[in-house]
Amino acid sequence: MDLFPNRPILVEMVLDPTLDPGASSPLYLQLQRRLRGLIQQGEWRPGSRLPAVPELAHRWGVHRLTVLKALAGLKRTGWIQTVQGRGSFVASRLPEAPGLRASSEFPFEGSSLLVHDGELGSWLGETLERAQDRHLVSFSAGFIPSDLLPCEQLRRITAQVLKELGPEAWVYAPPAGHRPYLDSVSQWLASEGEPVDEGWGIRAIPGAQSGLALALESFTVPGDRVLVESPCYLGILALIRALGREAVPVPVDRQGLDPERLASALQRSEAKLLFTVPSFHNPTGMTQSKARRERVLALTRSHGVILVTDSAYGDLRFSGNSLPPFRRLEGADHVIHLGSFSKSLAAGLRLGYLIAKEDLLRRMAPIQEVQQIAQPPLTQAVVAKFLDTGGFRRHLARLRRALKERRDAMVEALAEHFPQGTQVSEPKGGMHLWVVMPEDFSALDLHRDALQHGLGFAPGPLFFADGRGTNCLRLNFSTHDPATTRDAIARLGHLVHHRA
Repeated sequence: MDLFPNRPILVEMVLDPTLDPGASSPLYLQLQRRLRGLIQQGEWRPGSRLPAVPELAHRWGVHRLTVLKALAGLKRTGWIQTVQGRGSFVASRLPEAPGLRASSEFPFEGSSLLVHDGELGSWLGETLERAQDRHLVSFSAGFIPSDLLPCEQLRRITAQVLKELGPEAWVYAPPAGHRPYLDSVSQWLASEGEPVDEGWGIRAIPGAQSGLALALESFTVPGDRVLVESPCYLGILALIRALGREAVPVPVDRQGLDPERLASALQRSEAKLLFTVPSFHNPTGMTQSKARRERVLALTRSHGVILVTDSAYGDLRFSGNSLPPFRRLEGADHVIHLGSFSKSLAAGLRLGYLIAKEDLLRRMAPIQEVQQIAQPPLTQAVVAKFLDTGGFRRHLARLRRALKERRDAMVEALAEHFPQGTQVSEPKGGMHLWVVMPEDFSALDLHRDALQHGLGFAPGPLFFADGRGTNCLRLNFSTHDPATTRDAIARLGHLVHHRA
């Protein structure tokens, strides 16, 4: 006989095994996904009443506040409605998930949920190591894979150049660069309608990353603020942090940097530099329109901010019309243009070029000479010969066709195997595309699963100064042949559905 018949019965709540308190996404977002899944699967039909909050809390073994936060998210996104005094009901008309192609307002920044400090760790070198792991099908780093490299042509040219240079192949080149290389690059650019104008100069650099570091150290000091795109190339974020500067994010959309947000950031930040990847943006793959370029140029000029443009992917257009680089626009005296052969010819060459007005070059020259002393003349002479003989143009034609085929294979596989509502950019060149999942999806959790299944990609938070982008992925379509890509994306999609 119960001596206390009116006392409450305490029932121990056990956390549902589908929820993981150790995951990157908080429990309320995980629960929100589960509840939405039940609605999509028809367990709770449109117009039906949801169980009460205590019942939901007991079913999933969570606190009632966790349930309330999950329901608030479902209400905000249109999946449920609440009626005062009656409870929560499935919406009579469920949200229509957008198609795979993004709308004009593509949410590149993804969810506003932020990762915890220190959760990402160091990724630049780790990303490259994973991309080269033969036991991993990785889409984490963008480079020309071995099957697309012009290896035999470069071997023949290297042998020829070694004979022509003789002992000069093994000595220092001038600090500005091997003169035949600088002349060949200038002639190539002129043939593409982008000559180096009078009053401007060109210098050799060991890739665009080196140019970014050179600009940063030449025109800023520790503590200075630097404007970056949001999302942006993770290498510049790593540089800014390593050198003690502060990154100030400016959102991007389909047309490039948002000019209104840029104007606001310029007014309040007192920034010294702005870094941008205008063509085939890393990580989204998008290209800034000419109107945006002109507006960004005018804004930075009026505020006295140096504009550093990374054109590492500029030669990789495979559809659409080309756009003039910033340095060719009127009023571009404050522009530093970075070009590279790492993405268009061979990453192992570690060779690029920097173009700027002579006064800016004079300010950078002492820092460059201290950092680098000089570039090896052999690799510069090899690239010069490859340009002069037409080999580079022929190589680019083949490479562009292959990249388009690989992009198409990835986009088609994503459409087939990722959930409805996934948004994917469709670049007209370069090597990357950007994937945005529902706002409560965790790319970091997916990444851990993917590595265990032999798959790799770059999670979105890597590309944000403030740790957002938790539901975003960057995928590089250049790395694998179409068949491998289709198979790997199908496997990755299976993991996504398991977590959705």
